[in-house]
Amino acid sequence: MPATLNESTSRLRIIGALTLTTALLLTACGSVEDTNGNGDNSGNNDDAGAAADAADSEIAWDAPEDLEGSVTLYAANPQGLNEELAEEFTEAAGVDVEIYGDTTGSITARLDAEWDNPQADVVYIASWGPAAAYAAEGRIADYTPEFSDEIHEDWIGDGFYGRDGSALALTVNTNATPSTPSDWEDLTDPEFENLVLMPDPRESGTARDLIAAMVSSWGEEETWELFDALFDNGMDVQGANGPALDAVTAGSYAVVLGGVDYSAYSAIDAGEALEVVFAESGTMVSPRPFFILEDAPNPENAEALVDFFLSQQGQATSAEHNMIPAQPEVPAQNVDYDDVNLLDYDLDALEADSEDILDEFVSRYLS
Repeated sequence: MPATLNESTSRLRIIGALTLTTALLLTACGSVEDTNGNGDNSGNNDDAGAAADAADSEIAWDAPEDLEGSVTLYAANPQGLNEELAEEFTEAAGVDVEIYGDTTGSITARLDAEWDNPQADVVYIASWGPAAAYAAEGRIADYTPEFSDEIHEDWIGDGFYGRDGSALALTVNTNATPSTPSDWEDLTDPEFENLVLMPDPRESGTARDLIAAMVSSWGEEETWELFDALFDNGMDVQGANGPALDAVTAGSYAVVLGGVDYSAYSAIDAGEALEVVFAESGTMVSPRPFFILEDAPNPENAEALVDFFLSQQGQATSAEHNMIPAQPEVPAQNVDYDDVNLLDYDLDALEADSEDILDEFVSRYLS
């Protein structure tokens, strides 16, 4: 984050309630900055500061000239990251950013309610499927962002793009777990009875994507056998990723199944006794898509914002908040995209079946 953001921060207006989870993320992001030498631990080393300034100038995004006014961003977590990106964009472009922050499910519900009178310009959510559905319905503007040819090829959809991503993991409370699991199936063991929590796929886009990826890779029979065993062992389902992580961090449960890794890393940086484990049989890296609405009220400002998202400056900020960057050239903070053992799935193919798979999951386990 630039050293002085008073002007841009005063122009940033955040809409919506901030949860305890958001507060945790904001605190944890400060810890990440400190460990990178950008906060209280940076000291007074002038040479180090000059080197950092030079590096920042090399990746600084050049905003178009003569932009003015505002742009509205509907954004899923992490809100601390969204706010920092908005502040940097405002400083560079002179455009105010208004953020409505909520879960993917709440954002899509709001978009649907505003179908005839859109309020958002840019949308950033946690699940590939809804973005693909909006594209199929003609609700996404036809705009190719700058730098989109520099991101992971499979993070490019039909008018929407992955801004950054999260690997879905087993998030383990090291003080509450009977042992450290290495795969999904380990959680069906009796020692994990009533100790496993999964985010609700009706609220969490990433949880929905993970179930669809498992079905794509293993088939329905094997996937439902796994979940049958998990639920027989007392697995609980509640809330989105933030509340699920809070419950495991508090020790009410020992493991989050399919939690987003960035939240866990931020909590670990804040001193929580957590460990991130990637399942040996494979998981998914869920790209978090963004797009401009077809009838965006401020299209020029929206185009500039999404260009900024994929710039090296924007991508570096995402990485600092423990996200996996869309640009392979920008190093990740914790785990690189290519280092994760992936299930066998195709993002575009997932959308074709994900709604039916969610309905089947809900019918089997949550009705």
